[in-house]
Amino acid sequence: MTSRPFATGLLCLLAWSFSSTAVSSCKELAVTGVGDEDEFYVACTNSLLKPTYVITQYYGGTEHFSLLSLNVGSSGYFCSGTSEQSRCQALPRGAIPYGTYKSRKSEVTVANLSKAKAAYNEKDVIFRFPKSYGAARSLGCFAVIEESKDVIIGLSEDRLYQSAECLVAFERYLVSDKGMLFR
Repeated sequence: MTSRPFATGLLCLLAWSFSSTAVSSCKELAVTGVGDEDEFYVACTNSLLKPTYVITQYYGGTEHFSLLSLNVGSSGYFCSGTSEQSRCQALPRGAIPYGTYKSRKSEVTVANLSKAKAAYNEKDVIFRFPKSYGAARSLGCFAVIEESKDVIIGLSEDRLYQSAECLVAFERYLVSDKGMLFR
């Protein structure tokens, strides 16, 4: 039944949307049950100032449900999905807010995945997800942190729902790198 994951995801999304994004990241909870009753929750918000995103994920037994919102002003998208299907809706000025944005001490560039191979393959990086450009194309996204602490997020218009995987991996890394705090 998807009503419980939907309600859980919606509740997490609302809670995070009213919280401060100054030093956010991911909160994760694993609940151990009997048999197929294990549950895993993920709720992430952006650590950097732009783009703004909120991700909630629920995994339980054979079910998966996720909500994702990414935006800069009137550009961006909302996605929801289950294990079997997903749907994304673009905001009025387009789905992907391409551009470079200032975030305290770093720049964050949102790039078209298919045109950002050189940025992905940059040699002086401290974080790269996924590990290969082929995997990034297959997944539909990537996240790179350069040694300068600037960030590049590559997105694909036809795989917006999957961008949650790259953003969650990015936020998990930020927790481990204290040099990226308040950037």
